[in-house]
Amino acid sequence: MKTDVLIVGAGLAGLTAGWQTASQGRSTRVVAKGWGATHWGSGCVGVLGYLPSDPDTAVRSPRAAVHQLIESNRQHPYALAGLDTLAEALAAFQQLCAAADYPLHGSLERNWLLPSAVGTARPTCLAPETMIEGDMRRHDPVLIVGFDACLEFCPSLVADNLDAQGIPARGVTLDLPRLRQRRVMNTTILARLFDDADFREEVADQLKPKLGQAARIGFPAVLGVDDALRVKRDLEERLGCPVFEIPILPPSIPGMRWHRILVTAIERARGQVFNGMEAVAADAEGQRMTRLWTEAAARRKPHQAERFVLATGGILGGGIVADYEGQIREVVCDLPVWAPAQRSRWFRRDFLDASGHPIYQAGVEVNGAYQPLDGEGQVVYENLMVVGTGLAHCDALRERAFEGVALVTGYQAGKLIGQESNPAAPE
Repeated sequence: MKTDVLIVGAGLAGLTAGWQTASQGRSTRVVAKGWGATHWGSGCVGVLGYLPSDPDTAVRSPRAAVHQLIESNRQHPYALAGLDTLAEALAAFQQLCAAADYPLHGSLERNWLLPSAVGTARPTCLAPETMIEGDMRRHDPVLIVGFDACLEFCPSLVADNLDAQGIPARGVTLDLPRLRQRRVMNTTILARLFDDADFREEVADQLKPKLGQAARIGFPAVLGVDDALRVKRDLEERLGCPVFEIPILPPSIPGMRWHRILVTAIERARGQVFNGMEAVAADAEGQRMTRLWTEAAARRKPHQAERFVLATGGILGGGIVADYEGQIREVVCDLPVWAPAQRSRWFRRDFLDASGHPIYQAGVEVNGAYQPLDGEGQVVYENLMVVGTGLAHCDALRERAFEGVALVTGYQAGKLIGQESNPAAPE
């Protein structure tokens, strides 16, 4: 089981790294114990929604805000990558999604302001075409649609909160015979039903008499799994009104669309993606990793590679764990982890403190080539890279930078590996 590049983790960072290395001709294998954060995110690329220095004000221009963040925190993952690489990674991902007929709209110049699952505003840099009609900077009337069988989404709650923010909104709940007849219903099943034209006709027929003065219609983000853009346009034609999606509780259908696009890109470049393989240990000789061990169905399997990429996430992703005694560790390679020195300083007194809890900035410190460093600033393993939200000095969720950090670090690591393997590649 030998390959050029072995990537651990199948979230946005790991799949992006795999897409880049495979597309540049490196034999690539991605292994994961389960699918990553794509399946519980919004399906949008948040680059920077809130600056740590001003947690109450939504960022308008990601470019200006990232520049300010880099100036104030030279250890942030964005500082390692740089603004130019961030812009390049976003553009490359937009091109990939556009080629899959799932275009992402937006730029570093201005954030979208889109509704959340409860009707609050969420700033985001790139959003799929299925969501952008929900921009909350507009104030034309909105109809929010839910389904009696979909308990994960409450249209009246969303509508009430939009209305309180100056956007006229109403909520309606549809009770469809086809949904009522099913014993089991969840968001994935509902999304697959939307791929069926007959089901969309049933939805439109019941919804038309309820439109009123609505200038646009918001649905939970379940408008198809295989071809969401076609579903959106078909509904708009049937209803005579723009349609948009609102992200809801996991599993994230928009995130699953991203996952499929990235896995397809890797496999088309002859890379491999394996689910159900948990990375449990690594072997090394000096400063080089030699093997990584995975466990599946109670069997351990060794994987050899020239290069290894760790994209297992941070505290919230399970790539880093802590115990009640104040010990904190990285779970696969036992890498040194930076964290506040005393456990008493991990958390602030208030659970919802606007400045966040310091423990969520814990992570692996790396150099400009994403190689992990020890406490003295020395490289631990020269053929290992760490990417994504497992990096230190960044609270990606509080900053609404989760996807941006994952995307740019995975992209740059993959690009660096690809250039290393091909002397003719541009620098």
